[in-house]
Amino acid sequence: MLTLAIGDLFIPERSIDIPQKFKKLISPNPQNTPSNSKISKVVCLGNVINSLQTLEFLQKISPDFQLLKGEFDDAALLSQQLKLVIDRQQQQQQQQQQQQQKQEKEQGSKRYSEKAKAKIPMYYKFTHDNLKIGFTNGYQIMPRGDPLALSVFARELDVDILVWGGTHRVEVYTLDGKFFVNPGSATGAFSFDWPEFDEEEAEEEAEEAKKESKDEKLNEATKTTDREEKEELKRNELSKEESTKEESTKEESTKEESNKEESTKEESNKEESTKEESTKEEETLRQILYEVNELNTSIPSFCLLDTQDSTCILYIYTLFSNKVKVDKVTYIKE
Repeated sequence: MLTLAIGDLFIPERSIDIPQKFKKLISPNPQNTPSNSKISKVVCLGNVINSLQTLEFLQKISPDFQLLKGEFDDAALLSQQLKLVIDRQQQQQQQQQQQQQKQEKEQGSKRYSEKAKAKIPMYYKFTHDNLKIGFTNGYQIMPRGDPLALSVFARELDVDILVWGGTHRVEVYTLDGKFFVNPGSATGAFSFDWPEFDEEEAEEEAEEAKKESKDEKLNEATKTTDREEKEELKRNELSKEESTKEESTKEESTKEESNKEESTKEESNKEESTKEESTKEEETLRQILYEVNELNTSIPSFCLLDTQDSTCILYIYTLFSNKVKVDKVTYIKE
């Protein structure tokens, strides 16, 4: 059984639409209903915001569509939009099935209206074979994305696999024999959450900072030694000038010229050092801006869960540099 897990779209506030390459993969036959015969269930983890076309696209993928409430979703607005989408699909089906009896049409319309009136829940779970799978946006779990808090929530729901969203980044791990999956953001929408650094990255940054501090100390030491040498040279020159006052005016002129050349050299060295410092500052600012952009932006992604018996094969689809990459992770229930 294939289940599509998708969420954190933020259309149109933070993103325009789902990437076209994702749409072609998810919905290979957009003119048909359902548009993908292989996917049995579609679960949207919320944060759709306000896009009737997106809801219609997701609703059309599979006959079983479940929409969950996200942190930034308006439940009343989404329920109205979902009702409109279902009514449109109902009209299309009625036009295609004109030969059916009136009783079947009335039963179908009642069934669709009941679904449309249903509230958008905060979580959803179902059982397939030996696996219990739960879905939630995760904004009610504090601290957000914390493995221990998610493990407690999974025990409360009594599920083997928990799929959550809200963090805009892909996460897959096992804890206490349970499987935890975050499909990320399908549109790559940016997040306002405070970025989390990995321990390895923090250690590398600390080592780089230590190296930079050592280099700066060495440069300062060399600068101080150069200054001392220059001061000694000046003292020697002054003593020589005092001792050689009785010499000819020609020698004095040559000394003055040499002093001028040295001063010009010192000024040029100072200018070069200031230029190097300014370039270093510009490079550091560029690095900081690049790191901030990388931390705030996310890569578009979604997940497919293939469940059978006690095994779940997870397919992670990511869009990086306009190319779709697929990763595979297998979970076996103990």
